Amino acid sequence: MHFDSATFEDTIPHFNNLHLPHSNVLVYNLSSSIEITQNNTITTSEDPYRNLADKLVYKYICLAIFVIGFIGNLLSVLVFSRPALRRRSCAIYFLALAITDIASLCSSFIDTVLPSFNNVSLTMKWAFICKLNPLLVYFTTDLSNFLLAVASIDRAVSIQCPVKSQYFCRARIAIYIILVMSIVFLLINGHLFWGFEIIDEQSSKFCLASKTKYVYYNEPYSMTYDRFYAIFDSLDMLFAVVIPFIVMLICNIIILIRVITSRRSVTTTASNAGQSKEARKRHDKEKQLTIMLLGSAAAFLVFTLPTEINDTIRAFHPPDVPQTQGPAALVTAIFIAMGQLNHAIHFYIYTLTGRVFRNELIQLFTLSKYSVLRQKTVSSIRQTNADQRLLSLSKKKPNPDDFDA
Repeated sequence: MHFDSATFEDTIPHFNNLHLPHSNVLVYNLSSSIEITQNNTITTSEDPYRNLADKLVYKYICLAIFVIGFIGNLLSVLVFSRPALRRRSCAIYFLALAITDIASLCSSFIDTVLPSFNNVSLTMKWAFICKLNPLLVYFTTDLSNFLLAVASIDRAVSIQCPVKSQYFCRARIAIYIILVMSIVFLLINGHLFWGFEIIDEQSSKFCLASKTKYVYYNEPYSMTYDRFYAIFDSLDMLFAVVIPFIVMLICNIIILIRVITSRRSVTTTASNAGQSKEARKRHDKEKQLTIMLLGSAAAFLVFTLPTEINDTIRAFHPPDVPQTQGPAALVTAIFIAMGQLNHAIHFYIYTLTGRVFRNELIQLFTLSKYSVLRQKTVSSIRQTNADQRLLSLSKKKPNPDDFDA
């Protein structure tokens, strides 16, 4: 028996689809335009916009974003793990950002790409994934945004206060900050693992916030988890998007003003002081990391801000009007793809804006080639030395005819 998607809100009257996660997880955004049978299979509706979103955006565009993003972030992990970069605090933040983006793309892959290919939603098939995936989505989104914000602070302090930055802009300090932020965000979002569950409604299953678990129980002022989740999601959008946005905006303005006003003075000072080659190289790497950060922050604003504006508008949408049917379904799908692109594009920004990143990337690919050549060279030298020793020994060997004489 197939569930009639047009009556989804009538079937589950207490489900409030106004409060949707800022990451636009498929099971929450698309639930009003799909049919879900008891065996967890998904059948799309006859809405042409909905079908276009499913067959084009989710199936192919999101898949392409996942592939290029996974490969790019994996290469970023390898590059920022190299000795030339991992000693710098900003590179440590970029390394953590690449790992976080891989996890975020994997969670989005489960929600958007897989259901469009096999018509099966894993979040509605296994309770563990239903609980884990919302936690992973919120955790990775929060951590990713704040990593960019902290990296912006790191660069701003390094440029504005170069002397005092030696105490803050250090790789070990960056590792401590990342660990603390990870623990904090796990504690903040940990309730999602407890509160989400697979709900059975008229022989159909949905992965939603629980309506039976109570966050606070004291009649008549009790609060179920689904009501708490609606409030939490609204606050989380303010906490995880607006705050990093303001921090990045302020820090990037400071960085740009400082770079523009001090370009000539820095050049003059460097030439007059006769800086060593090592000092100039270190200064150039710091400058390149700053440019890479500015590119990543710009991508965050371009790809995340429209998505959050869309979520805010939908949050005040009348509850009796379908939000994932007609043109709104296609617009939502495009914003979902943009949100995923924000987690997939950093490697390509680094490659375009950072010469030091490109150099390390080239060395990463040529490392094996150089290693083989070096081994061949060493073997050749050793063989030549051995031959020379044997030749010298043969020359020093006495002639038996001399003793006979």
